[in-house]
Amino acid sequence: MNEQQFETELIQYLSGGTVSSSPDFEWGSVKEKPADYVVKTKLWKYEPSIKTTEQLWENFKRILEQHNQNTLDHPLSVVEFNQVIKIISDIQTPYQAGQFLYGLNGVSQIEINLDDGRHVFLTVFDQKQIGAGDTVYQVVNQIDRPAKITGKQDRRFDTTLLINGLPIIQIEEKRDTHDVAEALNQMKQYIDESQYRDIFSTLQILVAITPNNVKYMANTTAESFNVDFAFSWQRKSDNGIVRNWKEFADSMLSIPMAHQMATSYMILDGTKNRQSLKVMRPYQVYATQKAIDGIKKADFEFGENKIGYIWHTTGSGKTITSFKTAWLASRMPGVDKVVFLVDRIALTKQTCESYRAYDPDASDDMLGSVQNTDNTTDLSRKLKSKDNGIIVTSVQKLEKLIKRKSFKSPDKNIVFIVDEAHRSTGGDSFGAIQKAFKRAAWLGYTGTPMFDETTTGLRTEEIFGELLHAYTIREAIADANVLGFKVDFETTIDEESMKEKYLPRFYKEQHPNWSEEKIRHKIANLSQDDMDDAIEPSFYDENSIHVKEVVRDIFDNWRNRSVEGKYNALLTTHVGGGKASTPMAMMYFEEFQRVNDINRAEGGQTLKVAVTFSQNTSNNDTMLETNRGLYAAIMAYNEEFGTSFDMSDVSGYTQDVVSRLNRSVSDGKFLDIVIVVDQLLTGFDAPELNTLYVDRTLKGAGLIQAYSRTNRIADNQTKPWGRIVNYRWPAQNEKLMNQALAIYANKDSANLTDEERGNQNVRDGITAPEFDEVFQVVKSKVGKLADLTNEFTELPPSEKQKDFMFDLLREYNAGMAKLKQFEPEEVDGEKVGFSYDNPDELLSALGMSPDQEVMLTTVLTNELKAHIAKEKKVPVYQIELRMTHVKDVKIDYDYLTELIERLLNEVHEGKTGKALETQSKINQFANSLDDRTYAGKIVNAAVAIVKGYYPVEGSGMPFPVELHESETIIQEASIVSVERTLLDFRVKWGITDIITSAEMRELFSRHRYGMQDLDDTGQITEIIANATKEYQMLAHDEGVQALSKIKYRNSLREAIYSMADELAEG
Repeated sequence: MNEQQFETELIQYLSGGTVSSSPDFEWGSVKEKPADYVVKTKLWKYEPSIKTTEQLWENFKRILEQHNQNTLDHPLSVVEFNQVIKIISDIQTPYQAGQFLYGLNGVSQIEINLDDGRHVFLTVFDQKQIGAGDTVYQVVNQIDRPAKITGKQDRRFDTTLLINGLPIIQIEEKRDTHDVAEALNQMKQYIDESQYRDIFSTLQILVAITPNNVKYMANTTAESFNVDFAFSWQRKSDNGIVRNWKEFADSMLSIPMAHQMATSYMILDGTKNRQSLKVMRPYQVYATQKAIDGIKKADFEFGENKIGYIWHTTGSGKTITSFKTAWLASRMPGVDKVVFLVDRIALTKQTCESYRAYDPDASDDMLGSVQNTDNTTDLSRKLKSKDNGIIVTSVQKLEKLIKRKSFKSPDKNIVFIVDEAHRSTGGDSFGAIQKAFKRAAWLGYTGTPMFDETTTGLRTEEIFGELLHAYTIREAIADANVLGFKVDFETTIDEESMKEKYLPRFYKEQHPNWSEEKIRHKIANLSQDDMDDAIEPSFYDENSIHVKEVVRDIFDNWRNRSVEGKYNALLTTHVGGGKASTPMAMMYFEEFQRVNDINRAEGGQTLKVAVTFSQNTSNNDTMLETNRGLYAAIMAYNEEFGTSFDMSDVSGYTQDVVSRLNRSVSDGKFLDIVIVVDQLLTGFDAPELNTLYVDRTLKGAGLIQAYSRTNRIADNQTKPWGRIVNYRWPAQNEKLMNQALAIYANKDSANLTDEERGNQNVRDGITAPEFDEVFQVVKSKVGKLADLTNEFTELPPSEKQKDFMFDLLREYNAGMAKLKQFEPEEVDGEKVGFSYDNPDELLSALGMSPDQEVMLTTVLTNELKAHIAKEKKVPVYQIELRMTHVKDVKIDYDYLTELIERLLNEVHEGKTGKALETQSKINQFANSLDDRTYAGKIVNAAVAIVKGYYPVEGSGMPFPVELHESETIIQEASIVSVERTLLDFRVKWGITDIITSAEMRELFSRHRYGMQDLDDTGQITEIIANATKEYQMLAHDEGVQALSKIKYRNSLREAIYSMADELAEG
């Protein structure tokens, strides 16, 4: 099935089927399996006559007038409708488009002045009409889009879904032999070329589809486009991935689901300096639907309603899911208030800011639906108020409120949504809160619920009710919605010194009856468990030697772990025995400052470091020391970043630290590492954070929560894992990690041994394998690539081998990205890992030289991409293969200038053989460039020079040529080459009198690579008809002259499209 056939079948499927009403259609009905007919509340109506932007505007105008008959007594005039066009065309980003479509309280209106002087509001969208009422659903295809940027091509979009006449979902199809990544990259190209503007500025969702695979993503800007954020659809029953296009059409693209996805299940993220549009993932949608259905069924007169809890692994987007549930619940007719409960006061501001960023009713001059609570009195007042907003508060404030003698349960139906439900529900206080509210419903969200094996108290199910929806870390990693973990267990202990000095004394105290010989034998045969048992907490706690060793390790391996500063880190420490941990945190801060001072003086690596912990107001023995440390840290921070915080605004300081860690500050001054005790280990989200340094013991839910700070998706090329580095009791902490993962990631491993659990975690992708395992896989790929490419010198001859090479390059690429994460070290006397100071060492071990690696990852890769693109009849940019280089590939443009100069002189001097050798080197240079457009210009320029087309006769270019730069020559010669190519084409086929080169360029400007799209107005048919009359006389090619008329017509048509493809690619 080719693309056009697939597109036709998709449109027929969307616009056909059986319509039937469903009692649950308000929240979307998703079919589990394809059936003989599809349950839909409405059908998409195919509009085959709409093919241009102008026709889209006319269609939208007609629908707008139809929906606003009560306001308009006449069709909109040109002047009136131009106001509408301007408002929509002025939308600059997908985020602004989302704001426009949401409007005010779900009603989107356009404000215009009518010719008769009236000032009116015309309704465009009403979210109450999803899947019902007079909402118009249309599907169009092959819309012609003139170039928006001078020099770019005209485009033609595949399939567009319109709601009330506006483009909302854009679908790009590829045939079954192609990858969905090609369709995604095609849409990225459209964004780069500003094609999603004017009436297409309202697009919300992008869909890339083949018969066997589908991915979707929110529309975004060119800078933020990332194919790693394109998701698969999943089934409701088992979270299984939907790959069949009909199943996807039956669920996500059906009405009302498609409308809901583009409105109810979109998130307008208004985070300062990071405004973006987000679309919910399937598991988030299903969880929200289950929660809302549960709230619908709540009987508030009954009293305490335990709706249930959502178990979504940390990092999978619980904040978005809980916000959407809260926001939808606050608009339900039977709900008076929604209260979002966090487990500590410090998180209320952060959560409130996140919620306000997501609130479509909020803006710079409007407060919106989300309300913070300044204190307990403020909370009491807001609970009693008449509005139906969302209150964000803490368990602590709620607990204080119900203890007041004056407290009375509000006479309102209140939905309580509890974040981090596993933490806030441990004691009797939460039970007292639940009993205090007489007309309430309770819903919990957690990434780590409490089970019998993780708590001695109540299980999460006992507190909130049944499990409504689960999405575990194992599922999220398998679906590539979060990353697995690379976990290292380091030690700061000098093992030999310990065996000689500390352990003899330790065993003599522990076992006074042991002989000297028995102690020596024990020490000589120590296991790692024995070592851990022998090390008491005092060895780590506030030990300056230990702290120095940890900081030294962080500095030594910073380039590997941070990917040369692209990502940042947290360091958490904790002191046991009831002692304060803040002095230990300050020891780390001071040691970082000390090393920074030394490195700064020596021109070495420095890190921007902050420390954050709560101010001590307890009047205990440690208060003075804690607050002195915090004051010193704030003063150092002010000096580093030019801020002016003091002890009166510790919360402001903490918020600023967070914004510099998640890189949302506008001044561009970011932190490298933040030292914490407990803060930021839950509820903190930052894709730019990839490493957690752990100098403490973590276990159970706390371990999963802390580790999950690191595993947000960012760029899989540079962040294949979240990284964890442990510095205490390696054997013990590895066991605790495997136990936690057995509960929260893979319950099937609960009965396995520690070793078996570790192996299972690696097989499931939850934890990273050892270096040698990754190394051997990559080495195997390198060997196969060497065989295929004749030692990295040329592409393999057969198509099957080229396809195999493409797959190998992808696997090599993924493996190399992982190898670069391993820091250099010695294991059993062998060097392992990757050194940024000596990258060639890894290449040598893998079996290739630095020059061969450059040749493989640039020249051969680009040649392969060009070949595959030609075979598949798609532009090169659609072939998804971005290489990981062992070191930065430096483009030597001076060398290019030298080659161009040499080529000009060799051609001028008639040295044909040498000129062809130089041309080959120029082509190789061009093939090493990622910028394929510029590479094409270089190749064309060399062709023009070798064939003598450039310099043009009479140009007066002095010889021998001496060039200081080659850019001007390349641009001029490339243009000459294209002109000459078109002229040669016209002469060969005998059409010089029928069409000029300029007319051919204009004709080809709207061509889309690989498509038969140039004969809509019969222009090619007319060219061929006229050419057929005298081609045997006018064609200069004997082979063309010898063709029969039928063969000539068919061959000329094919040649015109081949030429159009060649120019489109260049």
